[in-house]
Amino acid sequence: MLLIFTHKVTNRLTYTAKHLFERILGVEMGFTTKVEDFIKHNGPKMTYSKQPLQNEFFIRSNDLLFEQGINDLEIKVSDWDGIPCFFASGEKSTVPFDIFSASFFLLSRYEEYLPHVKDSVGRFPVKESIAYQHDFLELPVVDLWAYKLLEALQERFPDLETKEKSYSFTSIINVTTSHAYAMRGISRTLGGFLLDLGNFRFREIWERFSVLLRIKKDPYDNFFDLVEIHKKFPIKTMFFFQFAKHSAHDKNVATTNNRFRYLIKSIADYSIVSLSTSFVSTSDKNVLSGREKAIGQLDQ
Repeated sequence: MLLIFTHKVTNRLTYTAKHLFERILGVEMGFTTKVEDFIKHNGPKMTYSKQPLQNEFFIRSNDLLFEQGINDLEIKVSDWDGIPCFFASGEKSTVPFDIFSASFFLLSRYEEYLPHVKDSVGRFPVKESIAYQHDFLELPVVDLWAYKLLEALQERFPDLETKEKSYSFTSIINVTTSHAYAMRGISRTLGGFLLDLGNFRFREIWERFSVLLRIKKDPYDNFFDLVEIHKKFPIKTMFFFQFAKHSAHDKNVATTNNRFRYLIKSIADYSIVSLSTSFVSTSDKNVLSGREKAIGQLDQ
C-alpha cells in the first residue's frame, strides 16, 4: 500500500487521490497525519505537504485542496516532459507541480464555478477554459499525469503494486432528433421547406421530398441497422430518446406521433431505452419527472 503523509486529510484531497491512484492506476493507498506512522511504514510512501520530512518522495502542496469554498486562482501553465501542467511546486518537489490540486481543478471543473459570462443557453463557454486557452482541451492530461507519477514512484519503489483494471463497453445512442424530415407534421415540414428555399438549399429540398414521397429513407432513420449491428456483436446498448414538447431548443418529433411512439417501443424490445433530457427539463424538475413518466407509459 502507498502511504501518503499530509498535514490535513480533506474531502478534496481524498477524492482526488483516490481517483488518481485507485481508479486510474489501480494502486492501493491510504493517508496518515502522524509522522511516526509514516516513518514506521516500510512500503511505498510519499509526502504531500508544504515541506518534506526528510528526503522522501515529496510533492509540495498548493492550498487549493485545503480551502473551503471557491476562490479566484492565478494559474500559470508550464510543461512536464511535453505535457501541460500548472500549480508549480518548486525545486524540492519530486514532481514539478501539484498534481493533486491540478487534477482536482480539472476533475471538478472548478473554473465553471467562478464568475463568467455564460453562452446563449446558459453554459460555460469552452473558450473561457484553461484547457482551450492553452491548447490541451483534447488531451487527457489527468490520466497522463497519473501514469507519469506512477513511473516516478516505481523508480523509487520498484515493488509498488498495481491492479489490472477491468474493461467494459456500453454503446450509448442519444437520440435528440429521430428523423430529419419524416414525422414532422404539415406546419414544420412546410416551414422547413421554405427555410431551405430561402437559403437556396436545393439539395435539402430534394432530399426532403424524396423522404416524404418514400423514394428515399430518412437519413437519420438507422435504428434497426444499429440493432442488427448490436445483435451481431453482443454489446450492452442503451438508447436515450428525447421525448419532449417542441421548443426553441428541443426539436424532435412530436411525442403524440404514433409512429414515433411505436419506434421507441420497438427499440425497447432489443435494447434498454430511457429518456434523454430536453433543454427545458434540465432546469425544471417537474417537467423532467413528467417526461420520464410519459416515456415509461409507452409500454402500457
